[in-house]
Amino acid sequence: MILFSVLSTIASLLIYLGFGVAVDVIERTRRREAEEAMDVLSLALYADRDALGTMLVELRSISNRVLFSLALSIPLHFDDLLSKRLLEIIGATTARQKIRRMSRSRFWHRRVRAARLSLILPEAEDVTDRLLADSRAPVRAAVIESFGLDRIARYAPELLRALEDRNKSVRFTAQQALLRGDGRLVAPVAEALPRLGQESVVSCLEVAANLRDPRLLPLIRQHGDSKDPRARRLVAHATPFGVPDHQLYFLVAMLDDEDQSVRVAAIEAISRLRADWLANHLGKALSDPSWEVRRAAGAALAQLGTVGLLVLRQTIRGSDPYAHDMARQVLDGLAIEGAVASDVGIIADRDLDSLVDWVAS
Repeated sequence: MILFSVLSTIASLLIYLGFGVAVDVIERTRRREAEEAMDVLSLALYADRDALGTMLVELRSISNRVLFSLALSIPLHFDDLLSKRLLEIIGATTARQKIRRMSRSRFWHRRVRAARLSLILPEAEDVTDRLLADSRAPVRAAVIESFGLDRIARYAPELLRALEDRNKSVRFTAQQALLRGDGRLVAPVAEALPRLGQESVVSCLEVAANLRDPRLLPLIRQHGDSKDPRARRLVAHATPFGVPDHQLYFLVAMLDDEDQSVRVAAIEAISRLRADWLANHLGKALSDPSWEVRRAAGAALAQLGTVGLLVLRQTIRGSDPYAHDMARQVLDGLAIEGAVASDVGIIADRDLDSLVDWVAS
């Protein structure tokens, strides 16, 4: 019995050691293959077309497993030329054919892998279209995740439609891709905004806010009276620079919105746009029932320079204790920072009178 136990223990140890050695050998082999592949790819990366042709035999000897691992580690979202060149070289091997086969696999997890690797096939629109229309949500999300700036611009209409996908993860991935996009998205976003449903229009407004393009303002403003406070709030956030002053009066109406977060967003937009000619409306917001709104108004006035300071000082002389307290806090904070003199409560009547034409209307 004791002998049997000893033999069993020895056998277990031998199996354990054998398994460990095998894993170690496999790992070292994989590491060596990766290092050899990187040496070849490093040379190919800076080779001219003729030299690259002579290296194809070496490139094609690299296993797809190593190539795929390298491709997935490329920060494609930066769309730098070096990454594009590396993908082009990897594509010169048998990797492209392998990805095409995987994209047609009846096993969805293989199609997910193909979707993630589709960045190696920048011109293979047939593969991308098929993966975007796949019945499995992880496949659709994976191919969208692989998009760089150029493909985001090219597939902008499909991504905007994906904001209404039946699967939440696909909707989220599509929006994240659009948020990485550039000015090429302005036209597709302008076309999509009027037709999207209530939930997806909020996501699209976030994309519009990220683009900050004056051409989108007329379409953005149409959602200012939406029943969804998220949409109304995003109208303020999405208001871009470069808009004529007379087109910003809708922000004044938003200062009376029933939702305090919308009022705060409108105040922050006025501050961000440096619309100091609306300072009197911010002064009125210092009497808002919400402390958050009053705080935002005080901070905004502090950012508007001289006219904002004059409104704050005028407020101190008013009768509203809430407005007086907030104005006092802001001015004291500025005094501590050295932005204004410590005697901020003392101001000549002639200085306040100068506000009549500017901000007292």
